[in-house]
Amino acid sequence: MQFLRQKWAKMPRKKLLAGVLILGLVASVAWANVKRNANPGGMPVTTALAEMKPLQDNVFATGRVRLVEKQEFYSYEETTVKEINVNPGDVVHKGQVLGLLDAGDLEDKLSNARANYAVQQSNLESALNPRAEEIAQLRADYNKAGADYRNAQKKYQRTKQLYDQAAVSAQELETAELELIAGETAYKNAEARLKIKESGPTGPELASLKAQVEQARIQTELAQRQLARTTLTAEMDGVVIAVEVAAGDHINPGTRLVTIGNTDKVEVTAGVSEADSGRLKTGQPVKVAAAALPDREYTGVLHSVSPGALVETGNQGSQIEVPVIVRITGDSAGLRPGYTVDLAITTVDLEEALVVPYEAVVEKDGQRKVYVVENGFAKGKTVETGLDIELYTEIKSGLREGETVVVSPGALMDGARVSVLNNAPGAGGTS
Repeated sequence: MQFLRQKWAKMPRKKLLAGVLILGLVASVAWANVKRNANPGGMPVTTALAEMKPLQDNVFATGRVRLVEKQEFYSYEETTVKEINVNPGDVVHKGQVLGLLDAGDLEDKLSNARANYAVQQSNLESALNPRAEEIAQLRADYNKAGADYRNAQKKYQRTKQLYDQAAVSAQELETAELELIAGETAYKNAEARLKIKESGPTGPELASLKAQVEQARIQTELAQRQLARTTLTAEMDGVVIAVEVAAGDHINPGTRLVTIGNTDKVEVTAGVSEADSGRLKTGQPVKVAAAALPDREYTGVLHSVSPGALVETGNQGSQIEVPVIVRITGDSAGLRPGYTVDLAITTVDLEEALVVPYEAVVEKDGQRKVYVVENGFAKGKTVETGLDIELYTEIKSGLREGETVVVSPGALMDGARVSVLNNAPGAGGTS
């Protein structure tokens, strides 16, 4: 024994290391033979039971809370804020005046528009329903114009005769001719006015009068709207969400002034990944969680799914998302507009389904198969699958509850002898 110790001590370190490796290899081969003898003739496999269990599938997304009902006030003209009567958090009621803007000359514009509208309406009314005295006056004008025209004709004829006799100059003849033309024109215009007044305006004339009235009406409504915008009036009951200006501020068109809304009705806007969007349908239940309220869980329903997709760019690059809207259906207390929330949209919720671990299902020859263990042999079965989720696959047909399936069969052949090393957890979470 002492001799062996001395021999080992004098042996070079490289030879010593090689000897240790050889001994390890021999031990490994011996252990493999022991394991092979423990499972003679069988391929070692792990298994699980096909079990009935509730099955649920969810699509996850992140969104932002916003109000369903709100009113935002903007400036439409360059002006000055005269007064703001509310602060964020104030409760307001429909019809309440929240603030005023400087109206400038908008009141004068409205007065002028109203006056013009009245004139155009009067013109149309007069054309459609002339008064007897108006017709009498136009007939008198017509008769006078006719008499003037006949006198001009006689004067021209006398002047022409005198001109032919060289008794008057060419200039006098030209003056008589111009008076004749003017008299004829006045006579025809007086006749036309009388006919229009007696029979009413023709189609084009009536259309023109009506168009002038409509244009005046539109100008009046526009002036009214412009003036009304200088008074910030609530159109709903709600709460003041934001006040973004103060009295005395000079503002440009498009400046947002005040926002009010109904905080009892909120919704969430979110984007769902392209891969998950095909599983969405309106009406699906949704669970909502907010980081600001870790002890609360809210319920909602998928209200809308956009027919189109958008490209969203973030810190991790661009991705395609489908916009969705989730309406909160239960108590929304604490959910403030602008909060970021997490959504779990339930796309499938089965009370009971036959499931196996997803690793148990393989694709072979264009079919989905599982291998069951019967009397120490593997038997391949073609199955119809349903829902695939993170851990399980639903089996619709081809397998019975309680059958033992091989997990991750790999290259296992139908009819091969197998040896169960240890059972994997069952689909329901048991061994």
